[in-house]
Amino acid sequence: MRLTKTGLATMAALWAFSVPAFAADLETQIRAVLNKPAIEGTRWGLRVEDKEGHVIASIAPDERFQPASNTKVFVTTAVFDAMARAPFPNTGNGVRIESDHGRQNIVLIGRGDAMMKDTPDCEKDCLAALADAVVANLRIKGGVKRVGDVIGDDSFMPFERWIISDRIRPGTRTQISALTINDNELTVLANPGDAVGAPGRAALEIAAPEMEIVNQITTGAPDSRAEVMVEMIPGTRQIRLFGSLPLGGKEQRLDFDIDDPADYAAIRLAQLLRERGVKVTGHPRARHAPMGPVDLIPAPVAPAIQAKDLSTLTPPDLIEDLTVTSKVSQNLHAHLFLKKLALTQGFSPTTPAGRIVLNQTIARAGLPASAYDFYDGSGLSPDNRITPRAMVHYLHWVEAQPWAADWRKTLPIGGVDGTLGRRMKNPVLQGKVFAKTGTLLAANALAGYLVAASGRELTFAIYANDRPSGAPSVLPTMDEALALIAAAN
Repeated sequence: MRLTKTGLATMAALWAFSVPAFAADLETQIRAVLNKPAIEGTRWGLRVEDKEGHVIASIAPDERFQPASNTKVFVTTAVFDAMARAPFPNTGNGVRIESDHGRQNIVLIGRGDAMMKDTPDCEKDCLAALADAVVANLRIKGGVKRVGDVIGDDSFMPFERWIISDRIRPGTRTQISALTINDNELTVLANPGDAVGAPGRAALEIAAPEMEIVNQITTGAPDSRAEVMVEMIPGTRQIRLFGSLPLGGKEQRLDFDIDDPADYAAIRLAQLLRERGVKVTGHPRARHAPMGPVDLIPAPVAPAIQAKDLSTLTPPDLIEDLTVTSKVSQNLHAHLFLKKLALTQGFSPTTPAGRIVLNQTIARAGLPASAYDFYDGSGLSPDNRITPRAMVHYLHWVEAQPWAADWRKTLPIGGVDGTLGRRMKNPVLQGKVFAKTGTLLAANALAGYLVAASGRELTFAIYANDRPSGAPSVLPTMDEALALIAAAN
C-alpha cells in the first residue's frame, strides 16, 4: 500500500502522540510504586534519560534534594578531571618519619595519605614499617635505644574540626587530618561482667595506653537487651562507654571516630616503639597548623626542625583510593580528596578552597548555580543539595570525558559489590546498575547508569528525602522503581 502525504503526516502525528503517552503511563506506574502508604510523606525526585538525552521519566526534576553520598560523584570526577590536566598534587607522598638531631624526638608526618593502617593484617602502607625504620636508625645509649617525644604532625593541611551535627551517626569517619590512621576510627570490645549488676569490661582492640577508657557499662539480666554506646570526649583522650549488656551475652564491637587522628597516630607509634624495646622518654603529642583567616592563602605551618628523614611509606595507587572511596562510600577519603583539589589551583588544602575548585569543575559541566550546593566532600553535610535534572546532566557530561571509563569502574555495581552488593539481586538489575548510593538519616539517593532490558543504557538519578521517622527503608521501593523502568525499556 502506498501512503499519501496526508497518511504519512497522520502516522507521524500518531507516533509523536504515542511516545509521551507511553512515558506518561510509565510515570503513572512509577508514582504508584513510590507513593506507598508505609512511606507516605517521603519527598521523591527522579530523572531518567537515554544516552541521547531523551526523557524516559521525570518527577520533580528541578526540586533540590539532599544528595547524601551522591556528593562523592562530584568529588571523585573532579579528581579524575584534575588528573587528566596535570599530575595530581601529593600523589605518591606517603606518611614519612623524621628524627631531629637536637632532642631525639621522632616526628610522624602526614601529607594526606588516607590509606595508612595499624592493624594486625596490614600488608602495605603500614605504621609498623615506620616503627621498624626508627629502631633500625637509633643509636644505643647505655645499652638502651631511646627517643624523646613522639610527634604526630598533620600541619600539611590546616587543622579543621568536622561539622558537629546530631544527624551524623558515630562511626562515620568525620575527623579529617593530613595524618590518617585506620580510617581515623577506633574499635572498643565490650563484654558483660560476671554477675547481674556488676560493671562490664571494655578494652581497645588495638592497644593505646595513653587512651583512657571510662567504663560505665553495667551487667543486666540474661534476658535483657544489649544497649551500649561509646563516645570520645572532644579535646581529650577519654573514651566513655555506657549502657548495659546481658549476663552471658556476646562481645560487642563498638566503632567510633578518633577525636584527634594526629595525636592518636603518635600514641600508636610510641606504643609500637615500646614493643620493639625502645624507651620513650618523652610523650606522644600532636602538631597542627591553624586555619588562616583567608581561605586561599596557604596557612602557616609549624616551624621546621633540623631533621633527618628516616623512612617514607608508599601509599597505594591513587585509583585504588578513588575506588575504595566510591565502592564503600568512604567519607574520610572523599573529604581528603576535596581538600587536595585545592592544591591543583595552588590554594591551601582546606575545605573552603577545595569547594572553589569543585565548583569550577561543575560549572564547566554546564550546571546552573541554582541547581546545587556542596559544603563537604563526603555528603555528610545536611546542607548539600542537587536537582535530579542537574545530576543527570552532569552524568552525561562525565560520559563525554576521556577518563569516563576509568571513573565508571570505581562505581558500585548492583547486586555485585560495594554499597550495592546486597541490593538488586533480581535479574532485571543485577550486574546492570552502575551507580553511587547515598544515605543520611532521612535521605536516600542513587545516581548513575542502568542497562535496560532492551540493552540500551539509561542515565538516572533518584532521590528520597524527608522520610518520616519510623517509616521503613525506602531502598526496596527505590529498587522496585528502577526495575520497572529497566523492564519497560
